[in-house]
Amino acid sequence: MILIFNEEYNNFMKILKYIVLFYCIFFTVTSCSVNINFSLQGLYSYYSKTKKLNPYLFKNNETGCNFKYDHHVYVTNGAALRNCIRKEPKSLIYIWGPHCKSELCLPLDTVQEICDKKNIKLYVVAEYYDSESMRKPYHIEFPVFGIDTRYYHTDLTSKYLSKFIKDTGAVQEIGKRYLYFEKGNFVGSYKDIYKEDVL
Repeated sequence: MILIFNEEYNNFMKILKYIVLFYCIFFTVTSCSVNINFSLQGLYSYYSKTKKLNPYLFKNNETGCNFKYDHHVYVTNGAALRNCIRKEPKSLIYIWGPHCKSELCLPLDTVQEICDKKNIKLYVVAEYYDSESMRKPYHIEFPVFGIDTRYYHTDLTSKYLSKFIKDTGAVQEIGKRYLYFEKGNFVGSYKDIYKEDVL
């Protein structure tokens, strides 16, 4: 009889510990001012939000391939950009993540310097929209390009980015942000163009 009572008592105490723990956590979370900074940047386009914050930042790519850097973001699709790449002997598309902190995500000015040394035309394509990063001045030849999410009928980055890359004629491997072309033909994608002499 005492054995049964001890077992029931131990089970009751375990359950009681979990209940007390639950209430402690619940009380802490609900009574304190908790500030969680959560962002889906990199998973979602943020085109509408960015356009609302800065409506004059964007231009539709209606000029064909005659553009120079002018602090605007040119909204385009992969097929339109491919027409421009075909006109150049050597081109590089850099899939730029404005908030990417990896050492493989080089600053735009640095990528432009590397391309200038190797006579490669650089096309910076933003992986997603970010008003603050896109308003900054950069020393690049061409404007930053934004992917036309309406053209691709989705705001999910993985979907519109894969469709955009396919439309350029490239094949992107996971983690490789640099897409290299010669005379419009896709040559390869690279993870790091700074340390490796790949171009």
